[in-house]
Amino acid sequence: MKTKNLQKIFLSLLLILSVSIVNAQFTVGGLEYTVTSGTNVEVKKAGGVCPTGALTIPATVINGGTTYSVTSIQSAAFYNCSGLTSVSIPNSVTAIGNIAFHNCSGLTSVSIPNSVTSIGNNAFYFCSGLTSVSIPNSVTSIGNYVFLGCSDLTSVSIPNSVTSI
Repeated sequence: MKTKNLQKIFLSLLLILSVSIVNAQFTVGGLEYTVTSGTNVEVKKAGGVCPTGALTIPATVINGGTTYSVTSIQSAAFYNCSGLTSVSIPNSVTAIGNIAFHNCSGLTSVSIPNSVTSIGNNAFYFCSGLTSVSIPNSVTSIGNYVFLGCSDLTSVSIPNSVTSI
């Protein structure tokens, strides 16, 4: 009987620990990361402070001796970061969240890798400095109003792989 109770307590503790690890947040190099599952994280600006200039999002980040893979850009991740001029997204990222770069008016260049499969609603909404965007063949889903208000945008390449737009 005591063994069963100890097993239940142990399993409950494991469940609590596993739940607390998901959605854990940490900051490295001026960016904030949120654990989504295992060693996968999503990225956003840290503490509401916008990065400026050229931003290179790392493919991996180390925290507490654990290496995490950056797999997504969080919704509203760089919202209103008008000082961003370019963004380089690593091959580890598969999703760009809703309004991820909304109103990044200084953004003139974004490099979307072949690993990205979805681009969320309003992802580049009012990025008035963007002039051209090439969407890779890996993308199958593009959300609503992704490029609304991108007044300088003259070219968007949308591949045949896109099944939802």
